[in-house]
Amino acid sequence: MKHPLAFLFDTTRVTADGERVTHLWPNDCYYAHLSIYHFGRQYCHNKFILDAGSGAGYGSAYLADHGARLVEAVDVSEEAVRFSRKYFKRPNLRSQVMSLEQIQGFAPQSFDFIFSSNVLEHVPDVFKFFISAHSLLKADGVLLVAVPPVIDENSKQANLQNIFHLNIWSPRQWQHVLSIFFEEIEFYVHRFEKPGISLDFSNAPDQTTITEEDFTFTAAALDEYDVNCLTAVFVARKPKTDLPEIRLDFVDDSFTRPAQKPMAGQAAPSINIILRAWKITREQGVIKLIKKSVHYLQHYRRMH
Repeated sequence: MKHPLAFLFDTTRVTADGERVTHLWPNDCYYAHLSIYHFGRQYCHNKFILDAGSGAGYGSAYLADHGARLVEAVDVSEEAVRFSRKYFKRPNLRSQVMSLEQIQGFAPQSFDFIFSSNVLEHVPDVFKFFISAHSLLKADGVLLVAVPPVIDENSKQANLQNIFHLNIWSPRQWQHVLSIFFEEIEFYVHRFEKPGISLDFSNAPDQTTITEEDFTFTAAALDEYDVNCLTAVFVARKPKTDLPEIRLDFVDDSFTRPAQKPMAGQAAPSINIILRAWKITREQGVIKLIKKSVHYLQHYRRMH
């Protein structure tokens, strides 16, 4: 059952299993997410690609449109996959429902490039995904993982407030786990750098003046990040031939918490709506909340 006010904040008609971004609401948040696919397209020319946690499909289509030989898009949400199939029909794109903890139906070493952006923080047993990725990636393949940057107490609290974020891990913890499976790992800091403009993830599309090209990805050491880091991006190569005993050790105060379920009769968008409305009201006032809601309704009517 969807929240009765879901139409105010969810023009996609895709019920959020965590957080959903779609091409129907191309605001700053959308372009920030799309920019990671823009960065990843350098690895996709004439390649077989697995988009692990493809969501509403806009990013899978982006890779398909920028040189991929075939994109296999998998997501745990049936609604998201239906949405993707509806809006993104490509001869080199296939979408199917699949949990990242149970990736199946692909032969070993099927993929040249495995991409997973803003997904693994949601996966209860992320090791199952890495075991699959290690098996499915070709020897000269590339794995790209993008995750929220838990770099200080403020970013930790922000992730804790999102009940769908289970793996509250620092960049150092993500690199530690990746190093179990891969010989080479590069770390990139994802930033927005367009002079005179500040990002507003809750703005409306007609207020957006940016594109996916207005973001930078800078190779860095693990301690070379700051509060302007939007996403921690890892590029892993050379799957190890002999894996050690696989167990989860924490190298700092990172941790994984149990999955939380919404209360009975309460869909996930309800929580996102309340949190977003509260954040806007607290930071910008009730008038700003009303204006954003009006923008949302106007855009919704144009799109539907």
